[in-house]
Amino acid sequence: MNNNIILGLLWVGYGIVHSVLASDSVKKVFQTKYYRLIYNLIAIILLIPILYFQLTAESKILMEDSIFNQLLGGIMMSAGIFMMYISIKGYATKEFLGLDFDHKQPDLLKIDGLSEFIRHPLYTGTLLFFWGTFGFFTTETFLTTALFITIYVRIGIYFEEKKLVRTFGKQYEAYQKKAPMLIPRL
Repeated sequence: MNNNIILGLLWVGYGIVHSVLASDSVKKVFQTKYYRLIYNLIAIILLIPILYFQLTAESKILMEDSIFNQLLGGIMMSAGIFMMYISIKGYATKEFLGLDFDHKQPDLLKIDGLSEFIRHPLYTGTLLFFWGTFGFFTTETFLTTALFITIYVRIGIYFEEKKLVRTFGKQYEAYQKKAPMLIPRL
């Protein structure tokens, strides 16, 4: 079987498991204060074999190496990592990582920092990073990963937006009109 098909299937499987574990219905079944930590550990552990396969699988180079591709890809990866760092830092980091075992504060709509300009800066950073890796390495497997991550993020945003509207109602609907989803307005 083609390595890109295998990689794509691995990403689809990962996306399904990741989404199911993030669903409210599964969270209700496994009610524990350690759920977020367990969820994060499972997500990381499941990523390891996929990334290992991607890095070791034979893959055709789609574009010749060039300083321009590597520079642009490197800038995109760096910008993506920076955006993800700033985004995570803007959240309650211990809670985000699953290390706040006694979280008792109600959820608040966070619309400051990068979220003032785009609704999903963490996802934007993720997309920048993965498309930057393709620009830097220019192989089929990196393109496959960038495409699947893009599809997964787009599907995830659809469901995340519905959840945020349910949680915050008109406050989130007003925010949707003010801030674009992934790319800031110029």
